[in-house]
Amino acid sequence: MNRVISIETKVKVMQASLCLSRVEELAACYEVSVGAIYYWFNEKVKPALGEVLQNDPPGPEPKPIPEVKATQAMPERLAACAACGGTHIWKNGTYQVINWVWLVSIGWLVGLQKALVQRWRCAQCGHELVSAERQKQAAARRAWWQQVKRLIGLSRFKLGLSVRKTQILVAFSYGRQVSVGFIQRQTQQGGKRAQAVLARVSACRQKVAHFLLYDETFPKLGPRAYSLGVVICESGLIRSVRSIRRKAQDIPEQLRKVVGEHYHPKYFLTDLEVTYAESLKRAGLSLKHLRDSVHLLRQIGRLFDDAVKEVTLDVPKGLPHKERQQQRRLKQRLLRKGLQPILATARKAFAPGYEAVCVLLLEGVISQLRDPKLILQTESVQRLAHRMERFVKKHGPAINTLMEMAVTTGTPKTTNDLESKNALFKPFSRIAKFFRLVTAGNFFAGVALMENFDVKSRGLHQGTSAMQRAEINLDDLGATDFFSAVGLEKPQISPAAFTL
Repeated sequence: MNRVISIETKVKVMQASLCLSRVEELAACYEVSVGAIYYWFNEKVKPALGEVLQNDPPGPEPKPIPEVKATQAMPERLAACAACGGTHIWKNGTYQVINWVWLVSIGWLVGLQKALVQRWRCAQCGHELVSAERQKQAAARRAWWQQVKRLIGLSRFKLGLSVRKTQILVAFSYGRQVSVGFIQRQTQQGGKRAQAVLARVSACRQKVAHFLLYDETFPKLGPRAYSLGVVICESGLIRSVRSIRRKAQDIPEQLRKVVGEHYHPKYFLTDLEVTYAESLKRAGLSLKHLRDSVHLLRQIGRLFDDAVKEVTLDVPKGLPHKERQQQRRLKQRLLRKGLQPILATARKAFAPGYEAVCVLLLEGVISQLRDPKLILQTESVQRLAHRMERFVKKHGPAINTLMEMAVTTGTPKTTNDLESKNALFKPFSRIAKFFRLVTAGNFFAGVALMENFDVKSRGLHQGTSAMQRAEINLDDLGATDFFSAVGLEKPQISPAAFTL
């Protein structure tokens, strides 16, 4: 059995065992003095025997604990407990967190840094107290995530960047990467909130709007193609965006929901799509359906082009095919040259200053087409005159109303106002390509809301946004910009919290 021997016993045994023999001989051999040898033994070896003979603990020596370089000074001890009022506050360990104060301020410059947080606990009730450093880091963490969410909204709904590019932009801007799933969830959440904000626009106080402009755009939206229905007013404010799969049900429902307490338009302005009139009936709205003047002019131009293309020859059939084609092309050029002045008269009918005589000029065009002295009465010209007569009979009353509104209040043109919005949505169709039907509609609603709050830096509406032009009461809406509308307000934090 091993016996524990004390240090004192070990020292006495070694002192008795060690004897100074042959001191003079060793001194002469190594050329040192005898006194130096006695000095070394009495002053160096004997005092160190206790330390040398002491038993060390088994195992390797423990590694030194690295000191944590705190970027801030340790906080002072808290005075009293917030729960019970006790004054016995003890330290309860420390832990490291990301220094969010550095990250939200200059994280892009120095990268991730660590901060040391001291935990405190009340000795009387056991309540854990929150130190000032912990509160500061928590406030900075919330501010950092809020800024990241705002950047994601800008990247997705304004710049049209993909998820991967947005991830790179966040990492470059703030020195810390976020996941792809977080960006996707934030995009869907922002789009859903934007859709709810657009639904509230019609219930806000605003300038009187007379027109409801409606059109569909057909971007490439996934394997199962669907269109996107867009509603705006004459101020250029996008009031509704919806994914259209079943036109007979979706379009009437969209038209019915967009009309609200403070948005009561009188006119329904569209292109020449024949199904829009039936959709207006199914929606139960008593609006007067008007066709856009630009599309009317396009239709007239197509009728004249068809008359030239459908011209036939009255020459003997014995001519070779090549010569017949040459004769036909010659006749088409002559007919186009003869129809050009008449087409110019039809276009002049829609020019400014001719609003009162627009339909009269179109009737005059029909008379010119039937006059053999002015134009060769081919079969295609006669068919053109008949088509123009039906055109005027069908759209004549609406054209008079349209021209009257152009003089009094000014009639918007869907080509300039609405189709420009369609061109805005097309670049974003690459992002929404494989979204579900509802998710894609919410995403385009976010794009539309961002466009409504966007202040133009050039063009006809320079210095204003669509919200300002429509005079939407932002107090009723509850938001002053896009980010506050979707719950991404600028973080409010005191400058003292960012003291490094």
